[in-house]
Parts: sequence; C-alpha cells; structure tokens
Amino acid sequence: MFTGDLADHGAPEEYRRLRTLLGSTPVPTIFVAGNHDDRAALREHLLGADVCAEPYDHVVRLGDLRVVVLDSSVPGRAYGDLRPEQLAWLRAELAEPAPAGTVLALHHPPLPNAFPLAAAMELQNRAELADAIAGTDVRIVLAGHTHVVSAGAIAGVPVWTGGAAPYLMDALAPAGGGRALRVPTISRIDLFDDAVIATAVPVDAPDLGTAPAEVVEAQTARMLAELAERIT
Repeated sequence: MFTGDLADHGAPEEYRRLRTLLGSTPVPTIFVAGNHDDRAALREHLLGADVCAEPYDHVVRLGDLRVVVLDSSVPGRAYGDLRPEQLAWLRAELAEPAPAGTVLALHHPPLPNAFPLAAAMELQNRAELADAIAGTDVRIVLAGHTHVVSAGAIAGVPVWTGGAAPYLMDALAPAGGGRALRVPTISRIDLFDDAVIATAVPVDAPDLGTAPAEVVEAQTARMLAELAERIT
C-alpha cells in the first residue's frame, strides 16, 4: 500500500515511472492519493483508467479483509479534507461489517500534530471522520503525509502514520528548527484475529553483521525449544 504522494509534482511521467518501477508485482497494490498527486494523471498514467478528477475513493477486498481508501487531498492545497458525500459513502460502506474487519487508508492522518509545519497541513474535519468510523469494524487507520512515524487513536481505533520513502523529519529537532533524516522507512502491518501490530521498517539501514540463514534458523529453533521448556 502506498499512502499518498505517489508523485512529487503530479506529472504524467512521474506516474509512468512508478508504474515501470513496480512492474508486474505479484502482490495486490493499493494506491492512495496525496496532496502532491493529480487525480486525473494518477488514474490515466498509473492505473490506466479513465481520466477523472473526482476523489479517488475505492474499496479493495483481500480475502475476508476489506480495505477502504479515502482521498483526503484537496487540489492545489497541502491540507486535507473529506467532502460530506465522501463521509456518507464511507458510512454506507461500513454499515455492513467485513468478515475479517476493515483497514481504512487515507493520506492525511486524522490526528493533531505537534510540529508547526505539519499542523498547518492537517486533515480539517477529523472529528467527522471519527464519528463515521465509531462503532464500526475498522481495525486500524493508515496514513502518511507528515514524514514522521507516529501512532494515536480516534474513536477508539488505532491510527498509524507511516514513514516516507525519501526521508523522515527529526521529531527531536531543535526548537524552531527542522531537520530531515535520510532514513527511508516503510511499515509492516500484521492483523491477528484479536489484535493489530504496526512496525516501522528502515530501508537500507546499516546492519551490525548478518549471520548465514542456517545459523539463524538453528539459533531460533534452540531458543524456541528453551522457551517451551520454561513454559511447561
């Protein structure tokens, strides 16, 4: 899943390049529109779909899991907003629960932000979104936009703001200043029957040495056996 800003300037060649980079990936790919995206160009040059400038809202079914994608982008603006008709569509979709629950994805996190720049580009009507998902089968809300890995909750639902591919913003930068860190980060989301876990995964981070797979496998097997003995 790509939670928005699929391009920098919303140019056709940027979407075509992304489409080439992804190639024929064997796993389902879900795209979310962000404030740097152009809806018409995204549909035409990335999805190969009919040109349309309406919000890119859609539903993807992954077995019993439902993924609902909301387009929180506002053309020409950095902040996010959801139209009344989008929220009405969301309510109608969530009225019938999915067997394995629902993951909701949008670009702008429905949370307040402690960083002045990000706070100036927030989702404007997060209270209305919270009201729409309260009491539904939404298990987690996934977002991007801020370049800061963070977590929170709305209406009792966990919210995970994943990292970004180019860089992260330093959450402990000096007061009044900003600092970007070259730490490309993706997220891993694990959905269990009774829980959900979100994990930040740095990309191309230097490691402390990698042991051969057979060594790691043997060590892991030994540790699991020891733990099993202690439990019994």
